[in-house]
Amino acid sequence: MITLFNSKKILSRSRQPWVDYARGICIILVVYRHVFEGLDNVGVGSHNYPLLKYLNIFFFSFRMPLFFIVSGIFLGGSLLRKGIGEYVTGRFHTVFYPLLVWGSIQVTLQLFFADYVNADRTYMDYLNLVIDPRKIEQFWYLNSLFFVSVIYALIKVYLKYRPIDQLILGIFFFGVASYTHANHINIGFLEDVMFFYMFFAMGDLISNFFLDEKNMKIMSSPKTLLFVLPAFVIIQHYFTLLNLEHKDDYYVQYQQPAIYAIAALVGGAFIINISFLLQKLNALRFLRVIGYHSLYIYAIHLIVTAATRVVLVRVLHMENIPLMMLISIITGVIIPVIFYNLAEGLGASWLFSIKKKSKPQKEHARLFFEKGIMMPKEGVTIKGN
Repeated sequence: MITLFNSKKILSRSRQPWVDYARGICIILVVYRHVFEGLDNVGVGSHNYPLLKYLNIFFFSFRMPLFFIVSGIFLGGSLLRKGIGEYVTGRFHTVFYPLLVWGSIQVTLQLFFADYVNADRTYMDYLNLVIDPRKIEQFWYLNSLFFVSVIYALIKVYLKYRPIDQLILGIFFFGVASYTHANHINIGFLEDVMFFYMFFAMGDLISNFFLDEKNMKIMSSPKTLLFVLPAFVIIQHYFTLLNLEHKDDYYVQYQQPAIYAIAALVGGAFIINISFLLQKLNALRFLRVIGYHSLYIYAIHLIVTAATRVVLVRVLHMENIPLMMLISIITGVIIPVIFYNLAEGLGASWLFSIKKKSKPQKEHARLFFEKGIMMPKEGVTIKGN
């Protein structure tokens, strides 16, 4: 299984396993949403399953903000180790470059298979990956993560903004982004950059607390869960009811941004608490493997789930929505992980990053051919993806 999942290397790491747990949970919820929406858009009846619809919205508010928060938590350490130049270069190599590569692949496939996919693509969409990525399904996140992290780092280093100053700036940006969307003012990629900047700043602000091992007892305590769980259920239920009432999954996010921010922060706190508990119990370790590969799953999963949906609906003529969702979620999570590790072993890591590989990694690729195995991958964890 090392060849396909790199699980031995990942599970042997002892530093901050909760991060991979959190990312693993969130990326599964991301895939769930996209699978549900894909089935709904082709009119095969997913809208007739109110519980699936409810869960789709219930778990909607906090997934993406938490990715930004976690990325912000590790910003300070990255800048200390790398410096601003290497940090910005690294962000391009590991975040923006996959956006360009996999965004272009997805747009090309959607153009070529126009009769089989939900999207209505034009050649302009290659440019939209950079200037207006909301038009290209999931790729807005990679675009926003790159620009948020780079802008934040530059302001932190050169303008000497403290985390609290950055949070105030982020709240201002949050208000501007909410205003532009509510008034139908299109500012392209800047809308998401400004909207999620606040969450990245929040991560940087609370980083010392979460990276201090002395606080692990608090975050992994069942008592903390008993406090957070009721607040999580109440606010997410309210968030869900508002969106259902207005028949718009984005109603709260864009029309009631203050409620969205509260739901996102409470939801993020709940997932972090659960992640610390899983780390303490060393349970459900497959989530760590999934979380480690979250960026690659995010970049590829829509291609995989769309292909799965076409096979299930058009070839196998399947009509069981829950079963189709289960199959699609599994393939959407597992296949990108396998594909990434095979690409690494076959020397095609350029599909995911242009960062130079170390000699040990090149040697592992050679062994893949010679012995038919893939040695555990060397390198650092990709943060905040």
